[in-house]
Amino acid sequence: MSLSGAQNPEHADISDVLEYLQRQPVMLRALQEYMREKEQVENLLLTRLEEAERRLEVEGRSGEEPAPQEPAFNVEEAEWAPLPETDDEAENWPSGAEWAPLPDDDSDEPEVPAAPMETNADAEPV
Repeated sequence: MSLSGAQNPEHADISDVLEYLQRQPVMLRALQEYMREKEQVENLLLTRLEEAERRLEVEGRSGEEPAPQEPAFNVEEAEWAPLPETDDEAENWPSGAEWAPLPDDDSDEPEVPAAPMETNADAEPV
């Protein structure tokens, strides 16, 4: 397994590594074990991917179809939506998030009780 840089000039760096591993069997075994573990993990991931693709096919969905990024467009709601009448008004027009209704909150108390503030009577205001 002895390769020298002179025999294979395009792989001179790898031949140095191979020669080192021949001289250091502990490092060679560690590298082999690492590569075996990585191969096992890769095989496990590929198996899981194949199983997931099979499940998607059984469910009638293709794994290549992108998930919808936006909610469905409601044409009826869009027809009744108010529009800005001038360019100035359009610049200050609220976005969709600003139009969203706020949740109903019947209680006037905050969810988390406020802690009383400690004051030092001797301290001067800054």
